[in-house]
Amino acid sequence: MSNPTSQLQELTNKSIIELFSVELKPDIHYTKSAKTATYSQSATTITITLNSHGFSTGLVLSLDFTSGNGIDGIYTIQTVATNTFTVTGTTSQSTSGNVSFNVNATITNPTVHLFHAGNNMKDSTDLVWQSNTYTRMPCRADGFKYSGKGLLPRPTLTFSNLLGSVTSIILLANQTTAFCDLQSAKVTRRRTLASFLDGVNFPSNVNPYGTPDPSVEMPREVYFIDKKTTENRNIVEFEMVSSFDLFGIGAPKKLVTRDDFKGVGTFVNF
Repeated sequence: MSNPTSQLQELTNKSIIELFSVELKPDIHYTKSAKTATYSQSATTITITLNSHGFSTGLVLSLDFTSGNGIDGIYTIQTVATNTFTVTGTTSQSTSGNVSFNVNATITNPTVHLFHAGNNMKDSTDLVWQSNTYTRMPCRADGFKYSGKGLLPRPTLTFSNLLGSVTSIILLANQTTAFCDLQSAKVTRRRTLASFLDGVNFPSNVNPYGTPDPSVEMPREVYFIDKKTTENRNIVEFEMVSSFDLFGIGAPKKLVTRDDFKGVGTFVNF
């Protein structure tokens, strides 16, 4: 695959920006260290209190707010102190409560990977959305379209592997569970318009296409990696499935059998 295309160099206010996150599964892709803490939010600044946490700025966390009005999601640590750290919320509010999350037992190894196929207009590097930095990564995602024929889409996600970046992530995961190859990792597809992108992506930190608004985005699409279909020096390709299409998952959860109704599986004339 070629180098990242300068997608943001040809933007209009209606251009759709596509971003992806890959959340690794604890105890399958990494050895987890479960954390519980308290938080308070003022405006968009969320301060989380956790004694002697040992985290550093730039660490990406998937936060689960178990009380209060905090919004679950992916956050990047912005500032740190000995017993507290801050992240930035997408909406302004005043609330507090408890929050839980997992980190890798080896803190320097991330549990969430963020990437984007293009780059920004400011310095042709990574893209920032909702205060999270999405690494520019040559990639292609296909097959999200629903056919209307009763079949769920099974999209494919293809990365350039010229630098071995994706292989390195796979090898780390396989140290925890041999040959897992990132199976069951959660992939979230996010889309927004260029007019809502953070100003930091543009010269002079000003979005020329509109007013930045991190709360405006299209409905998120969530998939899970089902299998690795290709891995070589050039590319790594994964096939993804929806949550309903995972092995061993049925919908509806309650399956009707002949113990419930004698006529199940037979034709009955009334």
